Amino acid sequence: MGVSTAEGCQMSKTIAVYSEKGGVGKSALAAGLVAAARKRGRPVLGGDLDPRGTLTAEVGIGDPAPQFTMNDLLFLDPKGEAGLAADALTAASDAWSGVQMIAAERALANRETDNVAVGLEFRLRLGLQGVLGDDGVGILDLPPRAGGKLVTAGLVAATDVVIPATLDEDGRIGTEEALSTIKLVQTLGMNPNLRVVGIIPSIVPGGPNTLRDAIEDHFVETYGELYRKDLSIPRHTVRQQTRYACVPITSAPGKEAKTLTDVYDNILTAAGVEK
Repeated sequence: MGVSTAEGCQMSKTIAVYSEKGGVGKSALAAGLVAAARKRGRPVLGGDLDPRGTLTAEVGIGDPAPQFTMNDLLFLDPKGEAGLAADALTAASDAWSGVQMIAAERALANRETDNVAVGLEFRLRLGLQGVLGDDGVGILDLPPRAGGKLVTAGLVAATDVVIPATLDEDGRIGTEEALSTIKLVQTLGMNPNLRVVGIIPSIVPGGPNTLRDAIEDHFVETYGELYRKDLSIPRHTVRQQTRYACVPITSAPGKEAKTLTDVYDNILTAAGVEK
């Protein structure tokens, strides 16, 4: 595919979560990575580039929207000034203490057709410069769409990208198209060093499942080691329960919550986030 894979470690990481299909567990994975990084004691910054604001809501930031959001950050002309994202940070709820968010709002969708904000695709990267610090972890939740300015802004700002894939046709299509967009961002020189951590099996059902097995065979045959079966995220009810309660999966009791917590932590390690 000509797509770079994750190798080595850095002190600071910005991980984008991306698929070009909805319903594949993208925002759930982003929230899980935020929770896992928080549990490690890392400074955590979440960035929501999806106008639906699913990640923003899950970390307890609701209506009315903060005064300075991702929409504002991408609209304002930075005039070459780095670090403006610091002004857009909003504290998550007490349940997510320590997490800072650049929140989404519905108006963020207007940036896709914005012909005034020249260079919008590079503004998030510039805005984040110096904000994470040496040991910070940034998690970006990208919208499930084919390219576009918001997706490109997230991929340009990221050091790494993970692709959640349900083992069905949506997962297959979302993965294939996401890799095409990532390759375009790399080859056009917008972020040539962007690394793909892997295709992460998402919301994986248990028990016999012919379709699941067929799609998994396709991923293995098509993408080889880029398909990370070892990082599979099982389908567990507790994940929807914690989302509804707006609490991190790391705070939930029980075996299923621990299983999910361990998977999210392993994905962070695969992305080069040191413990």
